[in-house]
Amino acid sequence: MNPARVALRLALAGGGLAVLAVHYGQALVEAWLPAYRAVFSWLMDDFDLLTLALDHEGADRVVRATVAWKPFFLLDGRVLEMDPRGVGNVSTLTAHALQGPLVMLTAAFAWPAQRYSEYPLRLLLLAPLLAILVLADVPCVLAGELWRTVLDALAPGTASPLLAWKSFVHGGGRYVLALVAALAAVRGGRSPTGPSTMPVPGA
Repeated sequence: MNPARVALRLALAGGGLAVLAVHYGQALVEAWLPAYRAVFSWLMDDFDLLTLALDHEGADRVVRATVAWKPFFLLDGRVLEMDPRGVGNVSTLTAHALQGPLVMLTAAFAWPAQRYSEYPLRLLLLAPLLAILVLADVPCVLAGELWRTVLDALAPGTASPLLAWKSFVHGGGRYVLALVAALAAVRGGRSPTGPSTMPVPGA
């Protein structure tokens, strides 16, 4: 493997995908919103989800979830009566939704292949992995932000797997997951050696 060629592939793949993200990223995130709503509602079933949509915070574009309390809330075995008029919201940058997919696709297509036929197979393998990454990121981060607010108000210091996952994702976990998925696609897409498939020059 030639390190200079790998670096060039990374630059070309990353640059090309970044340009596509700038032009089509917002439309892509909008297409993911129904899935975000489904995952967020499942995780935060103690709340009524009012809206989950793209919004602005100053100059930033964000994904924002707005929720209302349900009348009763179960926390640590206690049933709490809540004011259903209470409304809260949490948000995360739209750019966060695109970072994991960009890293995943860049790594998967920049990694050298022994055969041209490996690239379509990598793409096929990446599709379900991309869906998992998308659903494990933004809706879980939004749910974690909301749950942190709840615990800070009602049970300070309480540990939660959802908070741990949010911290992992925000602490670089989305990149780790993206690289693991890319490696899985690269390994799964390796073609058996055979004379009928042309090797990739310089791979």
